[in-house]
Amino acid sequence: MPPKPKRTEAAAAQPGPPPPPAPPPAPSPPPAPASRWSVGTALIAVLVALTLVLTVVGVVRMRGGDEGFKPDLGVPTEASVADLRDLASPSRPVYWTGPPASGKLEVTRTSRDAVYVRYLPEGVELGNRQPKYTTIATYPMPNAYSSMLRTSRTKGVRSERVPGGGLAVWRRSPGTSVYVAYPRVKYLVEVYDPSPVRARALALGSLQQVG
Repeated sequence: MPPKPKRTEAAAAQPGPPPPPAPPPAPSPPPAPASRWSVGTALIAVLVALTLVLTVVGVVRMRGGDEGFKPDLGVPTEASVADLRDLASPSRPVYWTGPPASGKLEVTRTSRDAVYVRYLPEGVELGNRQPKYTTIATYPMPNAYSSMLRTSRTKGVRSERVPGGGLAVWRRSPGTSVYVAYPRVKYLVEVYDPSPVRARALALGSLQQVG
């Protein structure tokens, strides 16, 4: 049997420290000494300082800014469409059913490199444990397609082709999850919804790679 998605709790938000008291009025500045700098010398100094700042910012971006969106393992994290596109890649695909019409997207990564994309309605907190919301899980599985072919021949299992040459497989009962695999793609996709009819409709008509 293919694995089922794991649910995790979001880390509790810690209240921030109280704001510091207002500082006392600043004392009057002392008289400024006569400056020996010319306007041209001051302008050169400003340009040099600006160049140093830009250099430091560039180094920081090169060292830490190229990782993009990468949620902590096991932590449900709110994600935008741009975040998901940043997380997905040709070598590590992520599947979903498109941008939500309302609400928000929750993304959870696991230590086994599975990625869960959950569609939460307005007002539902991240990490909610109730299995009431559409979830698309992408699992690493080198033989996903051949495995689904074998499973499709099992008694009590139904299957249907999906766009892109994939194969969707689900149990007749309870059937709340549909599993989809594609030729030459080393990942298995699970489409979960509390409604078996909706789960099949999403798997057969809306499932796609983030890109």
